[in-house]
Amino acid sequence: MEHERGLSRRSVIIAGAWSVPIIAVAAATPLAAASTGGGTLYVTGNAYGGAGGGIFLSGSNYNGFGATQTYVPGEVVLTFTLPEGVDFSVNAPGGWVVAVSGNVVTISNGVALPPSETGDLGSFSITGPFEVGSTYTVTSAPPQLNVIYEGNVGGGVFAGA
Repeated sequence: MEHERGLSRRSVIIAGAWSVPIIAVAAATPLAAASTGGGTLYVTGNAYGGAGGGIFLSGSNYNGFGATQTYVPGEVVLTFTLPEGVDFSVNAPGGWVVAVSGNVVTISNGVALPPSETGDLGSFSITGPFEVGSTYTVTSAPPQLNVIYEGNVGGGVFAGA
């Protein structure tokens, strides 16, 4: 019986099968190490129902301590999904950019939020005759940003005044 020198086709296939997971793990590691984010957005405000009711943010600010990236304008997003059928208005004189689609109000940072810096994003309001006890949802993005709600604005219920 004659033996071939070098690698057999079977040895190459077996070696290739074992190396694929190692290559995949090695390729994924730099991506995980390069993940960015951090920082804390403090959303300060209240949500009241009844006449003169709405969602009122004041003193909301960003703290870039621990952040590894600058959030470019429009990257930090809060989305409020309001009860349907309520005629509301939006006022954003601060550092927010607003978009409205039906009963969904999206606000995003109008200025860059660099790491290791803090910044006041100013006030923002959605006013309308929301019923006391009616609910809304508020979500935030990107997921790596820590969002802390201060006041009852994060609770999702329009409280009595």
